[in-house]
Amino acid sequence: MDRLEYEETEPAGTHRATVIWLHGVGQVPGDLRVVAERFGLAEAGVRGVFPRAPVEAPSLLTGLPVPCWFPQNLFALDRIDVPGLLAAHRSLIGLLRAETERIGAARTVVAGFSQGATVALTLALRHGEPLAGTALYAPFLPPDLSALLPEGRPAPANSRLPVWIGHGARDWIVPERSGSVLRDLLASWGHPVTWQRYPGGHEPFAGVRASLPKFLTEVLDTPVPGLAESGHAARAS
Repeated sequence: MDRLEYEETEPAGTHRATVIWLHGVGQVPGDLRVVAERFGLAEAGVRGVFPRAPVEAPSLLTGLPVPCWFPQNLFALDRIDVPGLLAAHRSLIGLLRAETERIGAARTVVAGFSQGATVALTLALRHGEPLAGTALYAPFLPPDLSALLPEGRPAPANSRLPVWIGHGARDWIVPERSGSVLRDLLASWGHPVTWQRYPGGHEPFAGVRASLPKFLTEVLDTPVPGLAESGHAARAS
């Protein structure tokens, strides 16, 4: 297993559940740590784990190297570096197993933004133990999602994995249609899908208020209070 750097937030009291957060291209773990803090997850007994993407590729905006899970042209989302995506999985599998051993797979959620959402979804669908769920903001649909899964379908343990999807209506990097098509595909496979449309653009979990805390409360069987006012995390490159 490749060694993966990560940040973590320990629960304030009894450890009741864990959320692993995967950031987007050009971001750092702290960008999603802010999201977890907005919802008061640590106070609710939810441990937060925030891995740092191990790959660097030139930013489309600056040309400078930025963190990413695999090289990706954000203006050509229909072309995914499949070996790079699977390599990202290999770097995360050990971390996911360690967290599920700590609290149990049924109390573990994998969440992600943008490219991190694509990695989170495929990682969760391939996992051999039934996870609590996955939460995705601005996910882009791989051209052939089934080709990235064992035998073309989710692993039996996660064939009915609950999925929360949020998307900004003014997202010019990952169009809203990408999220809605993914929603429809997963629903056709039998996944319970919660869909939320927000007015913003390409910002991690921007505008999210009650819907995601409600989802986490249900799938983790742990009260997650959320926050009355939404916030905006850092914009990705």
